[in-house]
Amino acid sequence: MKRLPSQFSKYGNLEAERGQALVRLSRSNGRTVVSRLRTHAPLLVQRALYPERDLPDFAYVYLMSSSGGILQGDRMEVDVEAGAGTAARITTQAATKIHRMDSGFATQSISVTAMAGSYVEILPHQLIPFKSSRFFQEIRVRAARDATVLLSEIVCAGRTAAGENFDFDICHLRTNTFDLKGRLLFSDVCNMEPDRMNLDLLFGGRTIWSTIYVITSRDNDSMEDEITKSIVSCGALAGCSRLPHDCGLFVRILDDSIDRVIELGRTVVKIARRHAIPATI
Repeated sequence: MKRLPSQFSKYGNLEAERGQALVRLSRSNGRTVVSRLRTHAPLLVQRALYPERDLPDFAYVYLMSSSGGILQGDRMEVDVEAGAGTAARITTQAATKIHRMDSGFATQSISVTAMAGSYVEILPHQLIPFKSSRFFQEIRVRAARDATVLLSEIVCAGRTAAGENFDFDICHLRTNTFDLKGRLLFSDVCNMEPDRMNLDLLFGGRTIWSTIYVITSRDNDSMEDEITKSIVSCGALAGCSRLPHDCGLFVRILDDSIDRVIELGRTVVKIARRHAIPATI
């Protein structure tokens, strides 16, 4: 964790579990494989699977937690390096539940490095911050010019079926993306503190917020056109815009249905794959 926002200082620095998952991907016999793996409980990593019929060498890697979510004091660290020419999806088995906290806070750091010609999807299921939870997540991406990274964040207002609606204390998300020389390409920060701001207004009365970053230099004009048409046809409250330095696109979605959010996300992924997966994969 590079820099903790000052808003968390009032909660104290209780530290409980330090989970770690380090995943290195490389190509072996034409297939993307996990060539190095290191984990520390409660984080676990399932062996690579290859479920794509049309992309038999495309690896799926699942992150899991033995603790059933993120608890007070947790410090989770995920480090993914996609070697040259690899193609993979890193995802979770289920939604990430951020549990109630009596003291302290929890953090999660995700670092992604995409080497030359690689294609990597970081597509976890949604974050669900429970009542009285405090959570900070920092994502740091380093990408080669000819690499592609798809990164998705989905945040729910809480356990809305149980009557919780923006009842968490704080949820702070920060994403920074760099090239391999360390030049900042873009930074995106979202700080949500229900006691200090009207999140119902900020979310347009919706309860689910999602951002998809398509970090790539491949065919952005065509991708933007296709994604925009898909948004219009599905009727979602969403939009597609360009990222700075001509490094890709981002899509923002607001809705009350997790199924609609996920479905539009799948459409964006399909479009990105058609344009960005190298022909050699």
